[in-house]
Amino acid sequence: MRVNSGPPTIWLPASAASWAQQPGQQFVANLQLESFAYPSVNIVAKIPGTDPQLRSQNVLFSTHQDHDGVREAVAGDSIYNGADDNATGCAALLAIMRAFKQKPGRRTALFVYHGAEERGLLGSRYYSEHPTVPQSSIVAVLNAEMMGRNSPDSAALLGRQRPHRNSLDLVKTALAANQAGPKFKLDTLWDRADHPEGWYFRSDHLPYARLGIPSVMYTSLLHVDYHTPRDEPKRIDYPKLTNMTRWMYLTGWAVANRTAPPARDPGFKLER
Repeated sequence: MRVNSGPPTIWLPASAASWAQQPGQQFVANLQLESFAYPSVNIVAKIPGTDPQLRSQNVLFSTHQDHDGVREAVAGDSIYNGADDNATGCAALLAIMRAFKQKPGRRTALFVYHGAEERGLLGSRYYSEHPTVPQSSIVAVLNAEMMGRNSPDSAALLGRQRPHRNSLDLVKTALAANQAGPKFKLDTLWDRADHPEGWYFRSDHLPYARLGIPSVMYTSLLHVDYHTPRDEPKRIDYPKLTNMTRWMYLTGWAVANRTAPPARDPGFKLER
């Protein structure tokens, strides 16, 4: 696949506004452009549910299995490992898959390792429009994105608050699972519509949320090693990753076994 990016966007601090608005000012920057051409796939697995009435419905556990590969060297290292982004999410889904294999839920557990997330959510955009199950059968999407860094007692649930939230019911289930499990202190700033990172719009739950499917994202947020060669396995907080995985599993288990699927918020309209 080939993806061409648009022109670069330059962010300036508010303190530079008066300078930038003066006539005759010039801005000079050295830009390095990169192009990518590589095959990508979505990897899909499922564990059928046990309930004859509910097994046709799917709880989708989502992550992405790509990173940036070999790029320009930083301090002599050109291998962008992607340990947190997103080997942590991949490991989490493997553990959740094993748990559902040992004890299936009433609904079917669907696991999707999306490809080409780093190139613009290409895998999840494709799969959400061409799923291997009926699109209407997907009752919830739980997305794992970077779950092994930062403070051991804190995390974030994106899609928790408006305008990003499309299912208060699913959010309440996830919050209850956190209290029953790891009891993370949950950051709310990164889910705000005015957060400068726009983190909610940069992972694989987004195409599903745009379709109105109840969707949330589990993350321990960005860090200084994000998209650098320093994102290595030795920097992962493995006990925290275990707790993040447990939180995500408990949410999915609850959704898989309740009688009614998560209710959708009426009038949901995703705006940025």
